[in-house]
Amino acid sequence: MNKNSSPVWDFMEKHPWVSVLMILALQSIFTMDYRSLWFSDEVRYADVYHQMKDAGHWLVMYLNGVAYPDKPPVYFWFLSLIDTFTPANGISVFFLGAAVSAGAFLLSTVALARTLGCGRKTTLATGLVLLTNIFFLGIAHYSRMDLLFGSFIIWANICLFKAFHSEDNTKWMLSAFVLMGIATLTKGPLGIVFPILTAFCYLIWKKKLSLFRNKAVLKGVAILALILLAWIIGAILVDGTSFIHNIFYKQIYERAVSSFHHEEPFQYYLIAFPLAWLPWTMAIFALPLKKLISISHWKNVIAQRKDSANDGRDWAWIMFISGFIMLTCLSIKVLIYILPLFAPLAILTARGLLGEDDNPPVINSKKLWIGVACVYILLAVAAPFAESFFPFDFALKGISFTVLILGLGGFALLATRTSDGKTGLLIMAVTMTIWIQPLALKTLPSLDPLMSPRQTGEIMKHYVEQGSYPLAHKIYSGIFSYYAGTDIHETSDFNEIDRLLKEHDKVILVMQKKYYDHWENRPEDVTIINEQFISDRPYILLRK
Repeated sequence: MNKNSSPVWDFMEKHPWVSVLMILALQSIFTMDYRSLWFSDEVRYADVYHQMKDAGHWLVMYLNGVAYPDKPPVYFWFLSLIDTFTPANGISVFFLGAAVSAGAFLLSTVALARTLGCGRKTTLATGLVLLTNIFFLGIAHYSRMDLLFGSFIIWANICLFKAFHSEDNTKWMLSAFVLMGIATLTKGPLGIVFPILTAFCYLIWKKKLSLFRNKAVLKGVAILALILLAWIIGAILVDGTSFIHNIFYKQIYERAVSSFHHEEPFQYYLIAFPLAWLPWTMAIFALPLKKLISISHWKNVIAQRKDSANDGRDWAWIMFISGFIMLTCLSIKVLIYILPLFAPLAILTARGLLGEDDNPPVINSKKLWIGVACVYILLAVAAPFAESFFPFDFALKGISFTVLILGLGGFALLATRTSDGKTGLLIMAVTMTIWIQPLALKTLPSLDPLMSPRQTGEIMKHYVEQGSYPLAHKIYSGIFSYYAGTDIHETSDFNEIDRLLKEHDKVILVMQKKYYDHWENRPEDVTIINEQFISDRPYILLRK
């Protein structure tokens, strides 16, 4: 037996799949109904879901009573399955959906590690790296489709890798294209671009591009086309051709070439990705940088690129690098788009930390644990100061517990910094699992007045039930509809607002404060009844 092994690690290594799922369950099980839905995606997707269920919009999604071309239907079908076959109801459906999506992403990442040739040790470590990433933990507790989307992309990668490394490749190739179709109907065409780009670059690297020219690929493309055409034809029959024009031109072409939304500078991901990968970004300082920048090292890598023993490692690197470059080249840049890259990077981090087969670890675990400990302790020290500068009149709850847990985790890593990578991984897993409890149950709910439109929405609902006409000026579409319990007439035209105020005896109107302040010739019979600062701006609620 390895002198550095422990009974806990040995058990987990024998059962890596069950172990990582159990940790995720502990991180999620107490957080199914713990806070309100937040601005902006959670409340909007909740409204889309209820529009689907209540109004029967199963093919073309609707938001606030209007066709919503931004998102395809698969994620909302997935929520419906959870709603139907589990005890979850109300907002717990959305949080359970987030947890199940995180589980799917976690299992797909672990499956990718096994497919790329990792043993049980590295497979377990891969899951633990993911479960101790702060950004992943946050998304696992936020209701949106990206984790499910990423899962299908990762499974498509698994099938493509198997297709290129097995004699009977037809079933794997067809499965890959089916998964790409499902991924596309979950969020969009990046579900095709991510895996195809990885496969194409990998085959170029291996000088095996001819593997892409076979009947299995043509059959796969045909199946993919049939899946997408079935939805497109259904959407045209249900909602007409304007919806399809919106999908292909505005949502796909414009976002890729000249985004109307979330346009960021070229270097955006170079800054954002290291922050999102914390605390594992500290592994950069634990790598043998002199070796990595040496010409001889890269000559050796190129010389060994045809060696089949490196196939798994090369696929992981190419999956990460090609995806990162592709995202950087897109006009639209959103941090959540990087999630599919977490899978290969978690595998590479785990391999580097623990080694694989006869390859020794390349990450200096002592330096890494010192770096991670510094992140934990810095966050613990900064949190109380951040609270003191909090510019709102409500207190953050549970901060003292989160600070204590992070601090203890950091000092535990410092105390065991000379131990092997396994000990540090277990300490991090325990720290994050305990830390998420007060954070999710106390701190995050205390942010509801700032992050959720619930307060304003429920006031609107009360007035609508008394006969007021719901109206909104120039808001992010649909953010109040779920909690208001009704579609809201949205407009950016003050002349239209003036007309509607004259036409209706009772009106409940919401707008940003900056627009209210610049509203010329405001009617005298409108009264401010509520003001709420949501996310990063104040909203005014007015009543006639």
